Amino acid sequence: MELAPVPREPDDLFVPDLTEGAEAGLYLSLFELMNEGLIIASDETILEVNSAVCRLLERSYRDLAGQPLSSLFPTERAFLKARGALFIQGEMRGSLRVGLPGGRERDLSYVAAARIRPGVHALILSPDPVTGLTPNVQRAADAVWPRLAAALDQAALVVDARGKIMAANAPARRRFSREGGALTGLPLSALCTISDPARESGPVTVTPTDGAPAMHGRLLAGPEPGWQVLLLSASSPVAAVDTRASQVFRHAPQAMLVVRGSDHTILAANDMAATMHGRERSALIGMRLSTLRSDTVSTLVSGNWQWLGGGKAFSAHTQAQALDGAHSEWLIVHGGASASASPVDFDIFSTNARAVIVTDAEHKILSINTAFATLTGLDIHALRGKPLADAASGRQDDAFFERLQSSLGAHQAWQGEFWLRNRKGEAFPEWLSFNSVHSADGATVAHIGLFSDLSARKQAEARSDYLVNHDAMTGLPKAHFIRARFTELTPGALRKQQHLALAFVDIDQFKQINTAHGTALGDQVLQQFATRIRQCSPRIQLARVGSDRFLALIHGVELLSDVTREVHALHDAIKAPFKAGQVSVTLTASLGAAVFPGDGADFDELCALASAALERARLEGPGAVRFHTDELNTASFEQAALERSLAHALERDELAMYFQPVVDAQTGCIIAAEALLRWQHPDMGLVPAHQFLPIAQSAGLDLEIGRQALRMVCGHAAEWHQAGQTIPVAIGATEHMLTYGRLQETLLEVLAETGLPASAIELNLPESCLTQDHGDLIKALYALDNAGVRLAITGVGATPLPLARLRQRPVHRLKLDRSLIRDMANADNHSVLAATLAASAALGLRLQAVGVESIEQQDALLALGCHRQQGRLFAAPLAPDDFAQLL
Repeated sequence: MELAPVPREPDDLFVPDLTEGAEAGLYLSLFELMNEGLIIASDETILEVNSAVCRLLERSYRDLAGQPLSSLFPTERAFLKARGALFIQGEMRGSLRVGLPGGRERDLSYVAAARIRPGVHALILSPDPVTGLTPNVQRAADAVWPRLAAALDQAALVVDARGKIMAANAPARRRFSREGGALTGLPLSALCTISDPARESGPVTVTPTDGAPAMHGRLLAGPEPGWQVLLLSASSPVAAVDTRASQVFRHAPQAMLVVRGSDHTILAANDMAATMHGRERSALIGMRLSTLRSDTVSTLVSGNWQWLGGGKAFSAHTQAQALDGAHSEWLIVHGGASASASPVDFDIFSTNARAVIVTDAEHKILSINTAFATLTGLDIHALRGKPLADAASGRQDDAFFERLQSSLGAHQAWQGEFWLRNRKGEAFPEWLSFNSVHSADGATVAHIGLFSDLSARKQAEARSDYLVNHDAMTGLPKAHFIRARFTELTPGALRKQQHLALAFVDIDQFKQINTAHGTALGDQVLQQFATRIRQCSPRIQLARVGSDRFLALIHGVELLSDVTREVHALHDAIKAPFKAGQVSVTLTASLGAAVFPGDGADFDELCALASAALERARLEGPGAVRFHTDELNTASFEQAALERSLAHALERDELAMYFQPVVDAQTGCIIAAEALLRWQHPDMGLVPAHQFLPIAQSAGLDLEIGRQALRMVCGHAAEWHQAGQTIPVAIGATEHMLTYGRLQETLLEVLAETGLPASAIELNLPESCLTQDHGDLIKALYALDNAGVRLAITGVGATPLPLARLRQRPVHRLKLDRSLIRDMANADNHSVLAATLAASAALGLRLQAVGVESIEQQDALLALGCHRQQGRLFAAPLAPDDFAQLL
């Protein structure tokens, strides 16, 4: 029969803890089979919900999954009370008051179901408001267990107080070869014996009556008084060996026992152990190891042990070897009173399915088994006699192996993470348990190392950590990441006199998109939205904090005007249409922002101010942007005005090029020119490029501006060349211009028209040109390099330098970030400068300092070996005619 709900009294609620045998995936696979609401949550965050929860709470999946657990409750006080009851006091059932859309509230009953793992919980919700547990809630809890049991890979049996089997799941029927419900009604003793039948719960050893090997088991409290649930392990205790190895174990000439590490219960025994101890092999299984020993020692340490056998005591050298990294199982080997066998029986280990390595007393490799050779691709002939380090990946240093050897010498054991290398040359971690082996006189003769796979565990841990910290659908981090990042950046921002900003982004009327096109399309739009914002600016980091609400952290900005520029760049990035299938969707978003340190001193205060600014923006209608301070709101309005008037700048020829000299600071000679784009605004005067290019890009004007700027620069440079002044000129270009504007084609055309050599032009590129792998971008860079155009990376030192990418890109020069020059007295900046100079020299790249404004900065740079300098110390940016006179 299928495992069915078993009637019980409400006070005997059965809530199994399946931590030892079930994973979160078990619950996830059952979600949509349940009529009850099921939530998986950490202490702070909702990780998963099923459709029944969405119906109970009147919210969509996106409104729940990944959101703070507190969002379920109408008040913070209600949340704290519920969390204390569930996760601190450990209450298993009761009622919760939850919040519904529109400010409504609802009482729900809950059962705190199986704990998935520490810190992750499952809750069953029922719509019945109760002070105690009603029959409906009880039935909801009843319905969970059979579904869980049905999905378990483990055999599960429900046994009543008399030992009669009341229910069994499919794996149990398969294991005991009884189909068609034949197990129900049988006494459990007809199928197996339990090592500790008086035990109410906890681990036990289960020995089948059909002669099969003993198995791990776990007893759980049953659904009625005196009832128990028995979960059986999916594998036998000697799971570390394959079929051939099992035969070796069974018939080995030495006595061999497998015992549980926690209580020394015997899990398996071979024929020689049964003979030496004068008992049947099946009788040994389930006994405590102390029953077979005449001494009182309780530790599992290799040496001379005092044994009992056939009514007599005898002494025998005994080896104790942990079979896994957690020391949950041990292999005990002894040869009896007159044993003459070698302390290391290599035949036993050669058939082990897990990798094994054996070294001598001096830590030289004696042997490896087939599993180790298969795992690493190494051959014993190449390893024999070599130090243990030769079998490793090279990732761990000499000090690591010295500590390992020291531990073996002092404690006869060591365990820890050990890095190997596979056949492809890839390093990977394994858990290594090393134990010393002694001769009959107690001398160390060898060390045996047993490896356990760590890769799957690490991947599972990484995936679990990722889901706790990231939104599953968009891949964006959650709010606590922004909090941690803000805290991390605050000291540096204060030291460098920079600003940080928090901005809430609320997509306007997104629910209408879901209603019109479906949630699947809405999800695609949100995924594209997340990708676009990630690429919007390196200074913006985004987290998802609600179904259609996001929190942005803006960092690394020096001026308040930079803050408004970044906020508008974020805002403008949303405006371009999103394509999902055959549907084009245009979004607008309301933004509210607050700035550190001017508006608030900590994360919580800044969040509250940004949230209030968002509410003011929403009152003004879709697409509004508001800051906490009036000063920034004024700047925001000015930026919006710039966007409107920039559209006319190209038609009115309001763009102009200015040039600043680059000098050899040792000689004072001008060796190059830096071209700087300016907008001659009729009311605002000269506007520098960094204030209007982001606006131009959002308006789709940046590509045409880039083409006009190139023509102006090449025209002036050609005139100077004709006059005999052959200095190279540098001009800025963006990744967007190269990737989408085919700027390289425009430049090569202009060079051909003017007759200017390609070596006379240097393109200043942002660091993102190193980190992006867009095919069109890379082709453009190599096309320019092949034509002879010089390429430089700007802003170097503001972030860690990607040295590997520098070697892969055709870069000729690095230009230091202004912030490093401005605060050279700072020890951190000085260290970054020195390291950058060393790296550039090693890569054969030339370095240029930008923003030099004092003699002290000039001299400090010269002392570091940086001669190529640019800044107001030498000259301000000049109009073309004035610069020509300077030449």
